[in-house]
Amino acid sequence: MNRKSILASGIILSIIYALSIVSSICLFIAAIVYFFVADSTQIIYDLFNPILQPFLGNGNVMMLVFIALLIFLSIFLFILATKLNKYARLNKETFQTKKGLSLFYLVCFILATGALAFVLIENLLNGFSVIDAVVIVLIALHVVSCGLLIYGLGKEQVVTYAKEEEQPKTIVNPSRPPIYTFGLDEQKQEEQKHADAKTPSQPKAKLKESESSMKLVESVGKLDQMRKEGSISTEEYTKLRSELIKKFIK
Repeated sequence: MNRKSILASGIILSIIYALSIVSSICLFIAAIVYFFVADSTQIIYDLFNPILQPFLGNGNVMMLVFIALLIFLSIFLFILATKLNKYARLNKETFQTKKGLSLFYLVCFILATGALAFVLIENLLNGFSVIDAVVIVLIALHVVSCGLLIYGLGKEQVVTYAKEEEQPKTIVNPSRPPIYTFGLDEQKQEEQKHADAKTPSQPKAKLKESESSMKLVESVGKLDQMRKEGSISTEEYTKLRSELIKKFIK
């Protein structure tokens, strides 16, 4: 799933903090050179002092500490921004589990925007410079990115809520208390017995037919025995058997 607003926010912030990492590392190298060489080399002092002036308010040592902290924060925020790019492509279920972290990232970016605004106000008190223009651009990009992130998270919440509302609700019929069903099984059994009693028995014609068949078999057996004993001839046996069959089949 591609969440375009969250993805756009992550891309903008990733670019900002990637440039911030490179810039802060270069600034840290310049600060180290300034720290060790500025007092003895006028050229280094004249070259790096305007760039490092915002960090020199509390001395050279604190300048190095502030710039090192800036590198750390840039790396940390860059990692968060790249996480947004990953979260923008997650499926709905996995994204819901990461929603708390997304809100934490949003708070971090808002705090970074506030820190940039504080730096801008401090610098404007001493006059407008090129650095202040860069800070204004960074603040504007942060505001746009945070707005896109808030929109993406809010839209995801609305879509999830709408899908939950569309799911059909299962209506469960309340079961009757035993007092209302007591004795029903016995009543059904009695009704079944009465129905079985009213069921007509096997037709008498079939019973009669079975009795005639049995008598026919017995009579044919007696004739067959008489033929074997020689009491009657084969012709008489055939004739008598035919008469018996005609008699019992009628």
